[in-house]
Amino acid sequence: MSEAVIEARGQTVEDALEHALDQAGVPREAVLVEVVSQGALAVPGERITASEACVRLHLVPEEVVAARRHLENLLRLMEIEAQVEITRPAQPDGSSPAEGSPFALQVDGADLGVLIGWRGESLRALQTVVNLMLSREGSAASGARVIVDVAHYRERRERTVTQMAQRLAADVLSTGRTVMLDPMPPYERRAVHMALASEPGVTSESTGVDDGRRVVIRPRAGGAPTAGGTVRS
Repeated sequence: MSEAVIEARGQTVEDALEHALDQAGVPREAVLVEVVSQGALAVPGERITASEACVRLHLVPEEVVAARRHLENLLRLMEIEAQVEITRPAQPDGSSPAEGSPFALQVDGADLGVLIGWRGESLRALQTVVNLMLSREGSAASGARVIVDVAHYRERRERTVTQMAQRLAADVLSTGRTVMLDPMPPYERRAVHMALASEPGVTSESTGVDDGRRVVIRPRAGGAPTAGGTVRS
């Protein structure tokens, strides 16, 4: 199914946004705003029509809006002052989000380490709680999970893991030895697989169960010569 997108124009970005929201018939919190053009001011004293501003609205799924409401309530009950924004995270390689990429709830504020925890354990628990709340009220009937990030921790970890995977893939190519990584949460394993998907000389696979699940990077058949042994990382 194609993503619902609405585009509108106006003399200013604010005008264009107001027109787009009128067309969409939804509140501001239910959309992501992409400014296509800022427009240009007319020359003072001249009757010259300024170029129009243009915005593009990406409609946010109802379950993501509901998840934001649940998360804000949880933070208030925990007496944590923070802002929750619906975003689209950058890709693991740092490039802009791809069209149709998943939405996420980004939590920003001061001293949010308690929400992240050791190696992101508290963050994963927080995300699980939010998704359980959605499931109980039937908002996540589609089965899609809502991503939660705190102070861009997850985004930074994905970039770090991507760089590590590329470095280890180079080691595998040069030595021909298999590399076994430490256990990782699902989103980090996915970042490894995505980083190595276009590497012709290596292949990656997940192995193990539950919290012990990890990624193994091997020389691809016909690629680097196998020298035997396993390197743990």
